[in-house]
Amino acid sequence: MKTEGLTGFLDLTYLPPNNWENRINVPLNLYAIWPEGGSWTTENLGLIQFGESHSFDSSQHEEKLVSGMCLIYPSAEKLDSQIDKLPEKPVWDSRIPEWRATTGFKNAVSQTSYQGEIFPLPSKASLLTFHPFIQYGEVENRLLVLNVTKNPEIIESDLFLYDSKSKSKRGSSRVKTNSLTTIQLDGFNFAPHELPAFLIPNMAGIPFGLGVSKDGSMLSMEHTHPPASLVLFGNRFAVQGSIKKKWFVSLLGESK
Repeated sequence: MKTEGLTGFLDLTYLPPNNWENRINVPLNLYAIWPEGGSWTTENLGLIQFGESHSFDSSQHEEKLVSGMCLIYPSAEKLDSQIDKLPEKPVWDSRIPEWRATTGFKNAVSQTSYQGEIFPLPSKASLLTFHPFIQYGEVENRLLVLNVTKNPEIIESDLFLYDSKSKSKRGSSRVKTNSLTTIQLDGFNFAPHELPAFLIPNMAGIPFGLGVSKDGSMLSMEHTHPPASLVLFGNRFAVQGSIKKKWFVSLLGESK
């Protein structure tokens, strides 16, 4: 991923998440995949052998990061140089737990990261998140919204910012599909006692709070989990839909 003033990185290790099921150890092709000209463009970056780790950073792939993000995809098969949708078949046979990759941002003295696997998001969906991660003092706050869909089109939508208690609207910003969108949060003047609510009526996304100290010595990145991940029993996604509906009605006066 790419955001202003920082280098994005990704570390991919070809080791299984456990030692008792679905172990594969054949060489895999590593592809960079990014949206360009209405399709997905691919570039073969070479092979990764079982047990190896490969590292990538944005300074080496600037031309692929026009939309702010580029995918690294391990594949047992060759891909065409242009594809009209992302590959359907997962490379790994097991997802419990997930195979792990580490992605994040760094500068000359600091770095921050998270476990950064992503599966394509629905093309028709919405986003609701609450954001308790704004930091105060000598820190710049950014909201990063990551979206990846199977189809390569880049479509713009509106992200709305509210104070969740007073329901007052603080503003809006444009976000894009198949992109990493960076939004500067400090201009919206959220106070320490307020809980920001961010919503996109017609686009899914993964939201991150990125804090960058003004002297560059500290980076921090946090992301919230969707409501369904906090539900233990029953229909998790029905619960998520109910929560979203109530907040969309409360803030926008409509149901999504």
